[in-house]
Amino acid sequence: MYNHLLITLSLLFLPFSTIAQNPAPTFDGIVSEEELKDSKSFDINYEINPGNNVPSPHLTKAFITYTETDLYVGFIAYADMENLRSSIRNRDEGFRDDNVFIGIDTYGDGRYMVGLGANPEGNQLDVKLLSTGNDDISYDVNFESKASKHDDSYHIELKIPFSVLQFKQAPKMEWNILLYRSTFTENNRSQNINFPIDLNNPCLPCQATTSIQLENIKSKNRVNLLPYVYSGLDGTTDNNKLSYGKPTGTVGLSGLFDLNNITSLEYAINPDFSQVEADVSRITANNTFAIFFRERRPYFNEGNDIIDTELNTVYTRSINKPLLSTKMISQGEKQRFYWLSAYDEASPYLIAAENRSYFGEGKASYSNIFRYQRTYDQGTNIGFLTTNRIFKDGGYGHTIGVDAR
Repeated sequence: MYNHLLITLSLLFLPFSTIAQNPAPTFDGIVSEEELKDSKSFDINYEINPGNNVPSPHLTKAFITYTETDLYVGFIAYADMENLRSSIRNRDEGFRDDNVFIGIDTYGDGRYMVGLGANPEGNQLDVKLLSTGNDDISYDVNFESKASKHDDSYHIELKIPFSVLQFKQAPKMEWNILLYRSTFTENNRSQNINFPIDLNNPCLPCQATTSIQLENIKSKNRVNLLPYVYSGLDGTTDNNKLSYGKPTGTVGLSGLFDLNNITSLEYAINPDFSQVEADVSRITANNTFAIFFRERRPYFNEGNDIIDTELNTVYTRSINKPLLSTKMISQGEKQRFYWLSAYDEASPYLIAAENRSYFGEGKASYSNIFRYQRTYDQGTNIGFLTTNRIFKDGGYGHTIGVDAR
């Protein structure tokens, strides 16, 4: 929904704020006077849509502090509370309401920002803001949010563990940030941030003119273990008599663990992808082109910004029924890579012809995706990508290429 925020760097320097490490504030959804004393304050005072860097129609104050392990962000959003647009919604659906969020660029080079926020009910929002403008709303992060409503405003508090962010560990760090608020008057939406932008540049993270300095923080390595067990019993009726077949069942395991602060390893052994949100309906009749569906399986979502290219070279949904898969991602200060390998039990394939594409389903195959990027400032990068699939019963396909932005 942020693809149409077209932007460019308008200042050549980044004013930064040093934030002292403090005891953890009371995390209750209320930004209190006591908490404000230990926080650094910011204003969200530029409307970028529909206005073009004009003063915001509503006052919004943001406050940031941190402990050794967590970043705390508080918002006081002043509003006409009788006409506030807010509902209890599923995750990420709060973008349809009034909402606030913070964008965090831990590397300061504009490659992406992790956006985390909430609507006035406290329903969580998370999005990865990419340098291309093709923001990834399927991106999910484990953080906490709480909200409260008052006579003239609503408050939002966020507790963001440093462990969910990738960054180069150092005694002192400087992170670029963006503070955002969306408000509604009837059906008209106003989008606001804390610095002016150029609407002709698609790279929003590149234009951040505010940064914060952090000292002596710690990031705990993540360890996730997600086992599952499934069993079922089918029955049929014959002359009003129910007959059961043999019980069926399966087990599987998936998880993630961090090798260090910038590198993670994920794995999936006979994963169960049946508990995934249903796909949006698409009309496939009389199409002369392939239908693409957004990737919603959590295992494949992390790292999508690395393998994203203008030609849609990688389509992870073609890894259909993996028996075993591993994925390694590393986000370094100046370079990053993505490596996924999978053994797929049922592999769909697509063959391009002159006037249409032909679709079929093969049997088992081995798949690999490897992506390397060298990153520079302002979202600039140069990269290498290779993919290959080898069918167990014969047949293969390979792609290799370089790209730059």
